[in-house]
Amino acid sequence: MPKTDAARPRAQRGTIALLVAAAVLAAVGVALLLGLGGGESAASSESAPRTTAPPSAAVGNGKDDTPPAETSPNAEPSTSHDVPDLDPSSVPASVDEVARAFTTAWASHDARPGRDSSFDDASRRAAAYAAGALAEDLRTHTSSSAGTQQWLSWKDRQVQVTVTVLRVSLPDGAPAPSEDSSFARVIYILKELPAKEPATESEEQVALKLRRSTDGSWRVVGLPNV
Repeated sequence: MPKTDAARPRAQRGTIALLVAAAVLAAVGVALLLGLGGGESAASSESAPRTTAPPSAAVGNGKDDTPPAETSPNAEPSTSHDVPDLDPSSVPASVDEVARAFTTAWASHDARPGRDSSFDDASRRAAAYAAGALAEDLRTHTSSSAGTQQWLSWKDRQVQVTVTVLRVSLPDGAPAPSEDSSFARVIYILKELPAKEPATESEEQVALKLRRSTDGSWRVVGLPNV
């Protein structure tokens, strides 16, 4: 009996040792399983493709990312800027310029002291824009009695007569301008400014016949209605 009791504690200690070893092995196995599962999850996460859209493709960003349409080189140009037809009553620019200058010189007078000496000074100024017989007549022109009386009235009141050209056009019924000949109608405001009286003005017009000279410049050669 004493021998049996002595062997019992040793058997119990062996059993406990086996149980502890088994528990340790189980714990190690669980840890290994958990470690492998986490690695696979991480690998799966890293290898999975990204599905997040870039900022420029975000829905509802308020911007139109559609590229502008290209213009075809064969497309017909817009007709919104077409040049309008020329006014059939217009005259060439060079004719317009001379007609304005002639009329301004021909109809302007200055009866203030120290200015024009007679009614005919205006005709002599206009001769610079004329040619032929008209130019000669303007340079040697002598006023009629009516012109002389008008001049004396202006001189007494110290009147300055000015011209403002409104427009130059082709007279009604006149032929179209050619390379060397043209008619022109000049409409202008004639204004009289006395030294001590209110100014007066009226709308006047004169018809001119112009011709291109040999040097290419235009000159007035006739006053059809004067």
